[in-house]
Amino acid sequence: MEPKAYYDEKGYFIFPNLIPVKEVDRLLSLYAQEIVPSQNLFFRQNTNKYESNRVNEFGFVEQSFLDVHDYKEYPEFSETAKQIACSDRLMKALSQLTDFNSFNLMQTMIFDANTETSPHQDWWYLDSVPNGHLIAAWIALEDIDEKAGRFYVLPKSMKEPDFHSDIPNLSHSEWLAKIKKYTELNQDEIKAPGLKKGDVLFWNSKLVHGALPTIDPSFSRKSLTCHYLPSQYKFGNLFTTKEYLKYQTYQGIKIYRNQPEYSLTNSWKYKIKFLVYDRPILLKYMRKLQKTFSN
Repeated sequence: MEPKAYYDEKGYFIFPNLIPVKEVDRLLSLYAQEIVPSQNLFFRQNTNKYESNRVNEFGFVEQSFLDVHDYKEYPEFSETAKQIACSDRLMKALSQLTDFNSFNLMQTMIFDANTETSPHQDWWYLDSVPNGHLIAAWIALEDIDEKAGRFYVLPKSMKEPDFHSDIPNLSHSEWLAKIKKYTELNQDEIKAPGLKKGDVLFWNSKLVHGALPTIDPSFSRKSLTCHYLPSQYKFGNLFTTKEYLKYQTYQGIKIYRNQPEYSLTNSWKYKIKFLVYDRPILLKYMRKLQKTFSN
């Protein structure tokens, strides 16, 4: 089956050997030299906090790193991440899977140890407007051993009835609970491929995905994740359109940073946001205020 036909049917597709090993090794070398020993506070998507690195007994950072393509204090590292994320190989693969020829880079993440991400869909957090056209890429930075707890997808789950519109003001935790139940009922359908260094798995913003539990913590699960928006669409999520975005440009590609560098002010802003994140009505008002002050 052709890549686009497979992607349209299953909601994901794997391109083996898409990223050259030498480019992956360059990123990992800078990661080991600059990021792992850093004492800086990085924003962690898996904990929703600015935190310093927690390195386990095997030398792996336990938290994820967000927006690694725009670390001001580590320009060489971020440049290398952008070179991969904005490479012609990735752009051509994105075009092969969709009807679009131009994409904006909206978010990047690096994982070292497995954070055991709960099953979810991306469109609650970030998506195209109208919804369903954001596409993400999970880039294996090493051969992923089964014992590490592999990334997984639930094929065709983007075609299922959604998990939110039947309940007004559904909270985030309630939504995650519904997807977890769905995943448990369909666990025989889970696909957790043994990706090799340089392989890339692409998936749709509506596809249910997550990470299997770690079996042996002595195995890392290094990966770079990138999220792309077809350039013709506006950016947002299930609840709002973000009209106020300010893009940078890298080699002709628009790039965006979701979460700013650490500062005391930024830390408190996110603490307030996180406090209301599971309170739908308060969050709705907060989004309205953000939109008003950004205009």
